[in-house]
Amino acid sequence: MKRLLQQRAVRAFLWLVILAGIVATLVVYWHHNELYPSTDDAYLQANIVHIAPQVSGPVDHVLVKNYDNVKQGQLLFTIDPRPFQLAVNDAKAKLSLAQQQMQSDIATVKKAEADINANQSQLELAQSNAKRILTLVKDGQISAQEGDKINNALKVARANLAASQQQLAQAQAQLGENGPNNANIQEAKTNLATAELNLSYTKIYAPETGQLVNFHLRPGNMLTQGQQVFDIVEQNSWWVASNFKETVLERIHPGQKASVVLDMYPGHVYHGQVAHLSPGSGAAFSLLPPENASGNWVKVTQRFPVRVEITDKANARYPLRVGASASVTIDTTS
Repeated sequence: MKRLLQQRAVRAFLWLVILAGIVATLVVYWHHNELYPSTDDAYLQANIVHIAPQVSGPVDHVLVKNYDNVKQGQLLFTIDPRPFQLAVNDAKAKLSLAQQQMQSDIATVKKAEADINANQSQLELAQSNAKRILTLVKDGQISAQEGDKINNALKVARANLAASQQQLAQAQAQLGENGPNNANIQEAKTNLATAELNLSYTKIYAPETGQLVNFHLRPGNMLTQGQQVFDIVEQNSWWVASNFKETVLERIHPGQKASVVLDMYPGHVYHGQVAHLSPGSGAAFSLLPPENASGNWVKVTQRFPVRVEITDKANARYPLRVGASASVTIDTTS
């Protein structure tokens, strides 16, 4: 009997130990989740640059292929430059003509100024002669007919001066501002700069370092201005768009350390850092946000986007790929 009681006591003690172990495990698990919230509703993201030509024309040369890694400033493809080179040549010719026209207008202005000086001298001479002759006519020393002649000559001199002054005004209006600020010269220079800029647009360079995707260009393909033709996935900035439940959001702050595991590399851990938290839930910014009517309301725990930036350097063995599924754990004690 005593032995049976001892066995029961041992059995009860073992059950208590097991129960205490279960409770302790649950407490540790709960405490760990409190300090290290995690989510598997997360996806790897990167900046994607959409490439579109700034001029229209047929593709001339293609120097890369799909999925190539390219560096910033690397030449990717060219558009047939011939029509744009012709436009540059035409703009240069028109600039030269504008410069020649300005020189011609300057010469016309100078001639009009010389004519004014000559006609001014003629008018002054006519005025002097008129004063002398009209005095003689008044004294009766010469006939009145001579006085009429000198008056007519004076009128002609005045008319010639007025005509030369009008010609000068017209020549100055035709010339406009002299020198490099001349309106015609400025217009011709602007047209030339535009033509040269369009010519430069026939060479398409990589704006950022990254990997090409959706690249299917071939020589002869006709492109239009602004037509998206391929993308570049930037390689210098990666982050995980992770969605955490609102119940753990209070403990998450920018700057906290995080660990990221991608489904494609389950044995490799990436290190990251919380960059920022969204001011609204994912549902709030959806195209059709939910509207809970009073008759069918069901409370659902919302999820809020948290951006976790990858801080590890690029690893050729574990390359990052946009859209990869991930699991994120944040160390709220850091």
